[in-house]
Amino acid sequence: MSTGVTKSVNEIRTAIRELTARADLALKEGRPDDAVELRRRAEGYRDELGARP
Repeated sequence: MSTGVTKSVNEIRTAIRELTARADLALKEGRPDDAVELRRRAEGYRDELGARP
């Protein structure tokens, strides 16, 4: 999920929380395709966070 811009650990964690909340809302609203995409993006941020020292 590298965009060439360095993000702080706090920014990454905030993005993960926000994307997860949006994915949950998308499921409740009957938009499973959107939920899958949002969860995929959150997973990318988790991978980025895991790659940090």
